[in-house]
Amino acid sequence: MLATKLARPRVPSSYVARPKINRLLDAGTCRPMTVVSAGAGWGKTLATASWAASGPTAGPVVWFSLDESDNNPVSFWSYLVTAIRSAVLIPRGNPLAELAPGLGSEDENFRLLRAGLTGLRAPVVIVLDDFQVLHEPIVLSRLSELLRHPPPQLRLVLLTRADPALPLHRLRMTEDLAEIRFPDLAFSVAEVSSLLAAEGLLVAPHEAQLLVDRTEGWPAGVRLAAFFLNGLEPGRTPADFAGDDQAVSDYLAAEVFENQPPELRRFLLRTSVAERLNSGLAEVLSDEPRGLQFLEMLEKSNAFVVGLGPDRQWYRYHPMLREMLHHRLAVDEPERLPGLHRRAALWFAENGHPLEALRQAAEAADWQLLGRLFVRQAMHLLVSSERTELDAILARIPSHLFADGPELALCAAGRLMFAGRHEDIQRQIDFAQARLGTTSPESRTPTYIAIRMLSLPPARVRGDIAAVMSAASDACEALAGPGLSMPAADQYRAVALGNLGTALLWSGRLADAEACLLDGLRVAEATRLDVARINVLAHLGLLAASSGRLQQAFGFAAQAVAAVEARGWAPMPQAATAYLALAMVHFQWNNLDDARRSLGEARTASAEVASTYAIGLAQARLDASVGRVDAAREELSRLRNEFAEWAPPVFIARWLAITEAEIDLAAGDPGTALTRFGSPADRTAPFAREQVCLARAFLARGAPHRAEEILARLRDESVERSAVVEVWLLTTLVAGRLREDNRAAEALGRALEAARPEGVRRPFLVLDPEQLPRLLTWLEHSGPDLTDFADELLVDMGLLRSPGAPAGAPAEPLTDRELIVLRYLPTMMTNAEIASELYVSVNTVKAHLKRIHRKLDVGSRRQAVHRARELGLLAE
Repeated sequence: MLATKLARPRVPSSYVARPKINRLLDAGTCRPMTVVSAGAGWGKTLATASWAASGPTAGPVVWFSLDESDNNPVSFWSYLVTAIRSAVLIPRGNPLAELAPGLGSEDENFRLLRAGLTGLRAPVVIVLDDFQVLHEPIVLSRLSELLRHPPPQLRLVLLTRADPALPLHRLRMTEDLAEIRFPDLAFSVAEVSSLLAAEGLLVAPHEAQLLVDRTEGWPAGVRLAAFFLNGLEPGRTPADFAGDDQAVSDYLAAEVFENQPPELRRFLLRTSVAERLNSGLAEVLSDEPRGLQFLEMLEKSNAFVVGLGPDRQWYRYHPMLREMLHHRLAVDEPERLPGLHRRAALWFAENGHPLEALRQAAEAADWQLLGRLFVRQAMHLLVSSERTELDAILARIPSHLFADGPELALCAAGRLMFAGRHEDIQRQIDFAQARLGTTSPESRTPTYIAIRMLSLPPARVRGDIAAVMSAASDACEALAGPGLSMPAADQYRAVALGNLGTALLWSGRLADAEACLLDGLRVAEATRLDVARINVLAHLGLLAASSGRLQQAFGFAAQAVAAVEARGWAPMPQAATAYLALAMVHFQWNNLDDARRSLGEARTASAEVASTYAIGLAQARLDASVGRVDAAREELSRLRNEFAEWAPPVFIARWLAITEAEIDLAAGDPGTALTRFGSPADRTAPFAREQVCLARAFLARGAPHRAEEILARLRDESVERSAVVEVWLLTTLVAGRLREDNRAAEALGRALEAARPEGVRRPFLVLDPEQLPRLLTWLEHSGPDLTDFADELLVDMGLLRSPGAPAGAPAEPLTDRELIVLRYLPTMMTNAEIASELYVSVNTVKAHLKRIHRKLDVGSRRQAVHRARELGLLAE
């Protein structure tokens, strides 16, 4: 259906060329906006379509046929962006490449749209057909805002029956507006003669003039005159044709409709219930196997039927004809209308158009059918960019009918979910569960799956991880059952697997969580369910970061964040854990500014108890690491007060204990840290992080032998990857304390070897800021195999200049990532293009640039390049 809205109408072979209109449109599209304004039947659409097909000089033409549903702002902007992408080559890094309005901030969506239009390399003409149907103030206000300072490449062409509610007066004053009105569209005598000749009618010039006078050049009137003159009654002349506007309906009925054979009249009436038709839908509505033949015949006979697109698959009736047909059907056969809408709903459902199916069910007022369709194939759209359109359809259900069965109760739950009223959803779910036995056998399993699926959002928001795991497991099991008939089963499976993996992660079952999330990622990518994919990537990132796989964590989390930011969906709750994972990675990489920034983004996005709590723990850990012990304790106190009634699951409970111990150690209180975990003998390999804290505490209390006991067990066992660097660093410190210099050097080498692949830096800087720098420096001067990674650590510690930096280099050296960004500055690449090359966000690039400017003591990109070349950081 999207293709039909974005398809330019085909121009029939009998169309009369109109060079004057082409010239007016060519001139108009040199300006930001052209308004083609005239009443019904003035040929606005075909004239503009003919011009567009001629290859206008203004640029590629994007076509968007509007209808009432486009008053939904999300629908309008989503279709508009898709239309532009379908016709224009979007440059790399342009926000339009992935922007998908529908989720996130409306202001952010609009900012990205404007930026994307501004960044186009050449003008683009956007034709908005039937603009008069738009009356939503939000849509009109945003369009007015866009036209206040129009992007230089934007060329809007509005085809409308009435002047739009846009600031036309201001556009006239600034000469940014071109206007084409009915006098311009009126047929001349020559054009009337040409049109009639194409229909096999030869008229004298004075007769053509008579038709121009009677119709005032109205193209639809002239077309009706051709039908009139070709009618069954012999001897008709142009003088017999009235041509006044009030006779339109009569002419349409008599000349276009009544002149058709009975089977074609029946076909026209019954197919008028659909905005757009193809052969399959037409045949279902009309019980006529010759649907495609009839549509092609009607188009060729110019019977007010317009083909859409070049592939001759879809058609629509001229609005005047459809209005007449639909009115006549409603008057003559009102009892037939609901059944026809019901047929259309079922056809759309069977052919993979769930929103159109729901709309037709609503037109039929068949609420039970609408409920079934929602449950079987549309519920996943609640977590998609089409969620606003879905809610608008569900809003048509009379509220008193939500108690008429479990499927309609789930529609009510869907509306509550859209509104963010998670605390009220459970009541509708409980009602649906209690009435599940009243459904038909074939509907019972899909309805049960829907009940369990709609249980997931409120459970996640309130942090009930056990409920999330139970509901997601039940849904996955039912979706895997034999003989299930559910069109959206794969989409539901993607959502269920993502939620199950999330619950397993928070429950501390990391291996099971990873397997489940990877399966969910595969299904989400196969079904193109972006929100489910973002949720899975985010939690895979968190899992990998927690397991010490920093490069992999960054890859997963960066993909999630890039998708959110590119589509204009920030802030987005499903991405909160992606920002958290990035913060954890940046912390280990010693990019503390980036870590703080990512935590800020995570706080803004988070709407769930578990992720909010975890973000707070990460913030406390970061504060403790830089010596802000009071701030760290305040953060933990805030978490305890805010979530006093919540019992953290295993993963977060462990994280909390570790964070508390790290705060104790940062405060110089190793004794309290020792009480956090009980006896070290009770801990085995799966609790390596806790044992590391115990070893640190014993070392801080002056008991290196007790620390060595713990570390020896960890070294002999399959230690968690997340703890291996600290295990070897602590071994280094213990050996140094025991005067075992060779063992200390060997352990430090093992620590470097473990840290280098993932870029782990932070432990080297904080575990012992006095001894570790000395050992690294000694290792540098005494061993020929010192790695580049050790040099980077010494640079971070201020004990070694950046490679290639001359004397007089900045007191604070550039980090390796800042040096990488620096290499791009002499190019013409934008910040967005640099971010794309480095697979990071634009904000990350901006942060690096800010620090580069500060460290080099410059105020601009050009000055930074010049200063870097002076310092030998960049080649000439």
